[in-house]
Amino acid sequence: MIVHYFLVGMRETFSYSIVRITVLIFTLLAWMIIYRRLSMTIQSGGSFCSSHKIAKGFFYIHSGIVPGNRKILLKNINQVTIHLLRGRASGGDRYHIELELKKGRNKAFLVGKSNRTEGEMIEMQKQLKKNKVKVNYYDYTRRWR
Repeated sequence: MIVHYFLVGMRETFSYSIVRITVLIFTLLAWMIIYRRLSMTIQSGGSFCSSHKIAKGFFYIHSGIVPGNRKILLKNINQVTIHLLRGRASGGDRYHIELELKKGRNKAFLVGKSNRTEGEMIEMQKQLKKNKVKVNYYDYTRRWR
């Protein structure tokens, strides 16, 4: 009985073209982001859940939202700046990672803070320093008193 009411409500809701178009656009955007992320993880050989991967002399950004080329040659990276930002209203802390490139436009992306990403950030710093890329780390989560 409840399923029947749900289906009647959904049929009524989707009878309006603005709802159909909006749902279609959101669905296409979600599939595009998933496709871009999956294609980059297959290229890099990394995990679908990780935010980045350093392999084969390249820095791969797995985020599907970052525009442009997400496969960056390590030799073209001048420096990397990592900002740990405090989350708003228990939204959680975030890492803001900026890649300053020698040629072309700089790249930046956000990563949520968790135990897994803390380990990934430490590993990323080690690998970048090993490849002679300058790494700056700033922690803005501490409260000043």
